[in-house]
Amino acid sequence: MNRHSILWATMCSFLVLLAWGVCASTSAQEVQGITAMQLRVTEAQNLMLQNVGFYLDGAVEVDLDEGVVDWKESEKDVLKQVTRIVRQVGELQAIEGLMDEVAFTDEVQAAIHHVNELTIRDLRHWRMAQGLSESEQWYVMVQTALDELKMQIAIELKYRVNRALFQQLENTLSAIKDEDADWLKVDDNAPLPATDWTLSDGSSAALSAADGSSWIGGGNGETYFEDMLERIVQLLEQQDGRLRALESGVSESASEVSWLPPVLSDARLKHLRLPDYMDVSFYSGSFKLSLNAQLQLNEVIELMGRYPQLRVVCTGHADMQGERSLNMALSRNRASSVRSYLLQSGVKAERVLLNYFGEERAKAAGAEDRRVEVRFYVN
Repeated sequence: MNRHSILWATMCSFLVLLAWGVCASTSAQEVQGITAMQLRVTEAQNLMLQNVGFYLDGAVEVDLDEGVVDWKESEKDVLKQVTRIVRQVGELQAIEGLMDEVAFTDEVQAAIHHVNELTIRDLRHWRMAQGLSESEQWYVMVQTALDELKMQIAIELKYRVNRALFQQLENTLSAIKDEDADWLKVDDNAPLPATDWTLSDGSSAALSAADGSSWIGGGNGETYFEDMLERIVQLLEQQDGRLRALESGVSESASEVSWLPPVLSDARLKHLRLPDYMDVSFYSGSFKLSLNAQLQLNEVIELMGRYPQLRVVCTGHADMQGERSLNMALSRNRASSVRSYLLQSGVKAERVLLNYFGEERAKAAGAEDRRVEVRFYVN
C-alpha cells in the first residue's frame, strides 16, 4: 500500500472513530434520558398506588356486627375502576405511552374476590395477636386482605411498566444501530479511495504513477469530506430528537383517547360554563386551607353534589424556594388537604384524583406557584 492510500486510510479511521464517538455519546444520552424517565415513572407508579388505595379503601363496606364485607360495586367494576385510575394517572404524569397494555392478571381478580368472600367465621383459621377483641381481629383481617390486593396490583404494575421501559431501551439502541450500519460498513475487498494533496519531490518519486485510486462517487476530496460531516450533523439531530421525546415522556404509540375527558365533552354540563380548572392558593411553606380556599372548595362540593358525572383532579404545586424533595412533599400535602376536604362532604373517593409535581412546573411567580390546581373532567 502506498503512502497516498495510507494517508486516506488514516483520515477514514479518524472519521469513523469520530462518528462512532458521536453515536456512542448520543446513545449514552438517550440511555440517560430513559433513566431519568424511569425515575419519573417510579414517582407516577407511587401516585397510581396512592389513588388506587384511596379508591379501594372507600369501595369496600365492612359490617362489624354481621361479620361480612362487600364491595359497593360488582367485582368486575372494581377491577375496571382500578384500571381506569392507573390510566388516568398515567395521562396526568405524561407516561400514558407506557400504559397501553394495562391489563391485570387473574391474580388481581382473585384477590378482589377474596375480599368479597370474607366472613367473621374465617377468624377461626386466622392467627392474630393476643389481646384484640373479635371485632378488632375482624377489622385487621379485612385490612390485611385489602393490603394483599394492593400489593398484587403494585407487583403487576411494576412488572408491566419495567417491561415497557426495557423494550423502549431496546428499540432505541436498535434504531441507532440500524441507522448507522450502512454508513459505518466497510468493504474489506474494496480499494481505498485516493486523497487530493500536494506532494513534495521526494514523495512524488516514491509513489507509483499507476495508482488510479479516486474519491468515492467520483467527487473531489473537499466535497466528500463535507458530505461526511453533514451526515454526522444529521445523526446528531436525529439523536437529539429522540432524546427530547424521551425527556418529555411522550411515546409515539401513545393513545389518542383521553382518559380524562373535559367537561365540555358532556353536553349536559355545557350550560355551566365551568372553567377548565381553578387554583386554590396557599401560604408559603404551608398546606393548611385558608378560609378563602374552603369557600372555593364549597362551590366545588356543591357542583359535584348536583352533577354525579363530574370528577376533579387535585394537582399540588410549590414554588422554587427550599429543597426539591421538600417541595415535592409540600405539593403532595397541599393536594391531599384539598382532596380530604372534598371527601369530608361525602364525595366518593373515585371522583377525586390526587396528583402533584413539586416545583417541577413552577414559573418563578412566587405566590402564584403555591397552589393546588383543581381541574374538572367527566366520567
